[in-house]
Amino acid sequence: MPVPQAWIMDTRDHTPARLSIILGKGGVGRTTLACAFAVDRAVAGERVLLVSVHSTDDPTARIQHEAAGVDTGGRLTLVQLDQRVLVDDLVRRLLRMGAIADLVLRNPSYESLVDIVPGVREMALFHELEKRSHEAFDRIVVDAPATGHGIHFLEAPEKTARILAGPLRDRAEQLRAWLQDPRATEVVLVTLAEETPVRETLELAARLRAQGFPLDNVVVNRWLPRVFADAGSKRVLDAVAERHLADASWIAAMRLVEAQRAEGESHLADLRALEPAKLALVPLIPDSTRRLLHVAEAMKDFVPGAT
Repeated sequence: MPVPQAWIMDTRDHTPARLSIILGKGGVGRTTLACAFAVDRAVAGERVLLVSVHSTDDPTARIQHEAAGVDTGGRLTLVQLDQRVLVDDLVRRLLRMGAIADLVLRNPSYESLVDIVPGVREMALFHELEKRSHEAFDRIVVDAPATGHGIHFLEAPEKTARILAGPLRDRAEQLRAWLQDPRATEVVLVTLAEETPVRETLELAARLRAQGFPLDNVVVNRWLPRVFADAGSKRVLDAVAERHLADASWIAAMRLVEAQRAEGESHLADLRALEPAKLALVPLIPDSTRRLLHVAEAMKDFVPGAT
């Protein structure tokens, strides 16, 4: 059975959109980074599609709040995709049998199959993204699902190729080749300068490279400022503490930030071992006003295409 013509990767003269996948476990600021990057690229003149696959986090509301007044020139499009709906659409395309396809989709056995087949939801998502890469966009930014080990997300086409046959297997193999092509795809890992996130980031980076995925950047989010770093400032802080000239809680807070920053620098040293992947430090930005622009500015020297 031949591969459906609509599934064959477009080889016409126009350049497909570049795929930027933002990966990171929950709570590290992955969505904020994805939104900031998408807004920045649109302001820079690129036609950007920002894709979210979350049901609880609305990037539209975040962009309206944290990038209020920023003119993207109508070049930023936001879409929220439901992976289950994409799976159903993929099945309909395969069966091409109208009402019979609907009967299959409502069958309890089909529900169970979707739940147990590894990677089928992710494969349907990548199928949709690859199709959209041939639309009028220069870049597709994907705010990937929160995960402790994002390799499972990217390995989905390979997993489905092992158990499927015919056109679906062929399509899965095409999608894996697309994701591993550094000319088409880049992967950005988001983390915090803390023990557990850094350890998981190092593990994920090693697996990504072993599997042939293009790891371009690592972004350390919420990087703390250096406080009372020089010897003179430290002596002043010590004197204030000894003479009780300041509120004790304020001094304790400064000590805590100082200690956290020192710990973060030790974790940062571990992340530098991931070269040649570039490392970006996004400072902690308490004020949400125009936060996305400040985040994007911190990423400019590191993220591909953000010059």
